[in-house]
Amino acid sequence: MNRTFDIAVVGAGAAGIAAAVTAARSGCATILLDERSAAGGTGGFSGLTTLCGLYDEEGNFLNEGFSREFAGALADHSNETRSTATNFQAHSLNVVKMGRVLVLRYQQEAFRAAAADLLGSTPHLKTSWSTPLAGVDVEASRIVRLNGFDVGAVIDCSGSAQVAGAIGEECLKTDETTQSPAILFLLLNVQHSFTTPAATAQVLLPLARAGFPPLSFQSDLLQDRVTVKFTGRPDQVKDVIAFLQKNISGFENCHSPQSEFKPTQRSGRMIIGRYLLTGQDVLSAGKFPDAVARCAWPIEQWGADGTASFRYLAAGTHYEIPARSLQSRQVPNLFMAGKTISADTDAIGSARVMGCCLATGEAAAVLAANFLDKKFHG
Repeated sequence: MNRTFDIAVVGAGAAGIAAAVTAARSGCATILLDERSAAGGTGGFSGLTTLCGLYDEEGNFLNEGFSREFAGALADHSNETRSTATNFQAHSLNVVKMGRVLVLRYQQEAFRAAAADLLGSTPHLKTSWSTPLAGVDVEASRIVRLNGFDVGAVIDCSGSAQVAGAIGEECLKTDETTQSPAILFLLLNVQHSFTTPAATAQVLLPLARAGFPPLSFQSDLLQDRVTVKFTGRPDQVKDVIAFLQKNISGFENCHSPQSEFKPTQRSGRMIIGRYLLTGQDVLSAGKFPDAVARCAWPIEQWGADGTASFRYLAAGTHYEIPARSLQSRQVPNLFMAGKTISADTDAIGSARVMGCCLATGEAAAVLAANFLDKKFHG
C-alpha cells in the first residue's frame, strides 16, 4: 500500500464515511482507518435503526450533498432487504415521526451495505480495517504521520477524539449526567405491538417491577423486529431476554442475533476548535457567515438512570454549524466531524446525531482539501 496520503480519516461511522468519500472525490489521495472489520460505526453495528437529524419538521432535507445521497442509498438497500415482506419502495415511506421530529428508519445490514458500496466505488480512496490508531507524529504544530503513513491533513471522526488524545490536544468531554451510554440490541420474532402507549406499558411495567434498569423499545422496518435501548449492564441483557420470553405475550420466541452486548457511547470527547458551538447557539437557531451544515435536532441529554431531557428549537427553525468548529484551534491540519466537533456538552447533544454527522463529515473533507490546496498553491 502507498505510504503517503493527502488526507487520513480516522473512524468509519457516518461522519467518517462522508469525509472519506468526499475527500477522495475531490481528488485527494485518501485513507480511511477503523478499528472494526468494516465501515458502519454506530449506525451499522450498535443495533440502532433510526437515522436522526436529516430533516426539518416538514420532512425537507436540511443538508443536500452527501447527506441526501447516503439517505437515498440507505433507503434503497433497506427496501431491497425487505422487498419480499412489504410493498414499500419509496424513501418517504421510511420517514416516520418520533415525538416532535422526523427520522429515517433503516436496517443495520442496509447501512453497512450502503457504506461498502460508496467506499468501494470511489477512486483515490483506500481503506484499512481492523486498524487501531497506533501513532501520530507532529512537527511544527502539524500532523505529519499517522500509523506510519505520511499525511497532509487528518480528519478525526473517531467519535471520541482519538487523534486529538494521541497528541495531547485540548478537548471537552461529556459524562453520565449528559450523554450516558446505552446498550442497543435487536430482538427478532417479536409478535407484540408497540403502536399504542398501553401496548408499550404492558411490556415496560413488568420489567420495571422485576427490578430491571430502564429500557425502551423501537419498532423496526420488519414487523417482527424491535430495537431495545437498555441502560443496564451487558451481563443483564440475557436475563432481560429470558424474562421477556417467559413473562410477556408476543415475546415467547424472541431472540437476539447479536453475540456481544456492548454499551454504545452517545458522545465522548470534543476537540476545541477555532469556534466552540454552544447550547445557546443551538436553541437560538444561531447563524454564521462560514456555515457549513444545518441541524434542527433538539438538545438530547441522557442520565445514567435512563431518563432523557429534550430542549427543542423554536418551530420552523434550525441552527448552523460554522467551519471554525471543524478545525482544531492548535493544529491547523487537524479537522473533525461527527461527535468530535468543537461543541460544548449542550450543543453536542444535538449535533451528535447521524444526519448532522454526515453533513459535518462532508464539510470537514472540503475544508481539509481546501487547506491542502492553499498550502501548495496559495
